[in-house]
Amino acid sequence: MKDGIIITYVYHSCYTVETKDLFIIFDYYKGLLDIPENKQVVFISTHAHSDHYTSEILKVPEMEDKTYILSSDIGKLPSNENIIYIRDNKLSMDQLKSLYNSKNVQFVNKNNTYNIKLNNGQNLRIKTFGSTDKGISILLYVDDMTIFHAGDLNYWAWPKNDTETMQKEYDDFMVEVEKIKKEPVDIAFFPVDPRLDENYYKGGDIFIKEVEPQIFFPMHFADNFEISKKFKGDFSYENTDVREITKENQKFVIDTDN
Repeated sequence: MKDGIIITYVYHSCYTVETKDLFIIFDYYKGLLDIPENKQVVFISTHAHSDHYTSEILKVPEMEDKTYILSSDIGKLPSNENIIYIRDNKLSMDQLKSLYNSKNVQFVNKNNTYNIKLNNGQNLRIKTFGSTDKGISILLYVDDMTIFHAGDLNYWAWPKNDTETMQKEYDDFMVEVEKIKKEPVDIAFFPVDPRLDENYYKGGDIFIKEVEPQIFFPMHFADNFEISKKFKGDFSYENTDVREITKENQKFVIDTDN
């Protein structure tokens, strides 16, 4: 890896990654975004759940100069009589269809590799994987590093699951992990969800042990920062640096020279 990058926790599963040339925004739906004017902006949305995607991102100023990488399920529009409200504007289904057909909006499916041409002429290589819920998980090849965002991929070990359901959740999760671990992962954003109660750590723990990302950032906990503190305090890994999130818009400067 080369050149430092800035990673910012926005809210829930939204992180931004700022490199020399790019400003990448993962799974934004709320929170403060400080978008630089001198970078190529890339919005990535892993699926259509309302805590991972809002069509408001299509209404940002100079939308046509930005690149949108959206899971294909987002493009499945509801019936025409529905209206989507964005801030003080009503966005009709025809308007939304028009935006989705823009040349800078790319819909992607799981288990594929794409080379996406950005508006600055640069090509961004991505590889998609499946999820244990909806949509995709995604790996980006940026400069000399790889960045993984899990979306809703997790071992959803809900305590109320019966034995059969728990086993299926585990098996489905491991199918994706086995694919992901074939790729080197430098930076990973992965769910550590407090709603799983005593099982909150299981998916992240397995992912770290199997994939061995260099740096692990927890997500999918909204503003429950205690769960991030607990995960870092309860677990340590020889080959992975687990970062703790303590507040919204927390910034991390990652030295990628090493």
